[in-house]
Amino acid sequence: MPMAVLRVAEHELAWQVYVQSEDYIRTRDARTMLVGHGPYLVDRIDGALHEIGVLAARSREWEADYRARVRGIAVRTAVDDLHDGIRDIASAHGRIQAVRALRQRLAGLSPAQALGYVDGLLAGRAPAQLVALAVEQLVEPATPVVGTLRPGPEAP
Repeated sequence: MPMAVLRVAEHELAWQVYVQSEDYIRTRDARTMLVGHGPYLVDRIDGALHEIGVLAARSREWEADYRARVRGIAVRTAVDDLHDGIRDIASAHGRIQAVRALRQRLAGLSPAQALGYVDGLLAGRAPAQLVALAVEQLVEPATPVVGTLRPGPEAP
């Protein structure tokens, strides 16, 4: 069955590429839908291709494994800390206090943007464009400390 790209979602680690049968994309007929597979991941640094299962994609548990096993890092970013802090404030003091705290940490967010960010974060799906803004403001770009003098052999 021929497949095609249905959509691509940007993530800080990789692009998530969702594929589906061409028939389903064209007709939206559920009988032609491929089921039981998750997206492919295309690494943002080296273009390596990986796959994850649908449950790992939905729960986002792939992220920690990807950081640790694929990238070799087990670090949290300032955005992870921000998200945890905002969730804690919302839980203890309510949404409005969380919105205020978020606006203090991220310069330039309008009240509506901050509210959308907090609501999305609490629902498990923070708006990608606002997360990108947080990454831009809070995460230092990685500076390579190892230079490659000669690339390794091509994989067969």
